[in-house]
Amino acid sequence: MMSPMMPGKRTRAAGFTLLEVMIALLLATIGLLGTVAVQQTMFNATANANDAAIATRLATQAMEEFQSRTVHVDLDQLATAVTADWTNTTYLNAAGVANATQTPDFRFKRETLVINQGATSPYQVSVRVTYNLDQGAVKTIRIDQQRRKTW
Repeated sequence: MMSPMMPGKRTRAAGFTLLEVMIALLLATIGLLGTVAVQQTMFNATANANDAAIATRLATQAMEEFQSRTVHVDLDQLATAVTADWTNTTYLNAAGVANATQTPDFRFKRETLVINQGATSPYQVSVRVTYNLDQGAVKTIRIDQQRRKTW
């Protein structure tokens, strides 16, 4: 009778070889790195969207301040705000608190432009908010509106 183990023949033990384990680890590492890269991209996109929303809110606040001014024949509160170029530079933080100089916290730069287009023409009111996330490219939100005169 022959024994199950024949001399000269090797039997293969059940399990994985070192090469198979190394290849599996390499594939798992590549998959995890891809997941981390996607998460980083999503984090940056969320931060950019948040900054755009803050800049839009800050520009809208300034536009609402101009809308609240009376423009009437006997009282024109917008006439004092007329400028020839972008002025009233203010640096704001995310909460809308103003500062005279730009710092990492006060990185939203708001400027206004009010043009009187003539006695019978409306005012052209513009608000521009520029910002950047860390050292990224500068982004701009601009809102334009015509303010009619009531006389």
